[in-house]
Amino acid sequence: MKRFRELIFGNIFLVWVLVGIIFALIGIYVNHQKATISFLQNLLVWAVGVALVGSFFAHWIRPLADGVCEGLGWPKGSPFQKEVAAADGAFGILGVICGFTSPGGFWTATVIGASFMLFMMGVGHVLDTVKTKNRSVLNAGSTMYVGLLLPIVLVVLLILWKCGY
Repeated sequence: MKRFRELIFGNIFLVWVLVGIIFALIGIYVNHQKATISFLQNLLVWAVGVALVGSFFAHWIRPLADGVCEGLGWPKGSPFQKEVAAADGAFGILGVICGFTSPGGFWTATVIGASFMLFMMGVGHVLDTVKTKNRSVLNAGSTMYVGLLLPIVLVVLLILWKCGY
């Protein structure tokens, strides 16, 4: 059971992406939603919203925050961790709200802001991995790849939706 928890915790952002994909597919095949809107909304709600609200709590509350630092290979107790928590919480809330709003400007703003933050966090993980050889699970694992790839997927979905697909 401990190994399973470590697997989930070490890949938590990937888990939320997969949840978003599952709900998008349900929206498409059960509710007959347009694919672009279903994927965009569900990735915003689950992979941005729920994931980042969870990340807020994980970075803010001790002893969870110390476990996150350990998983990242970073020193415990840094005041920057509270700042990361605040940014995660802010974009997480926006992502969750996308589940209760119609497609439009709010979704666009959420995609742009969250994508910038997530991509730059992914770049930060790459730089830390290269510079310090930090291969900790939350630094060089799926968190880094989701941080780099999810923003690209969100922006592509946003463009496709804006083009009428």
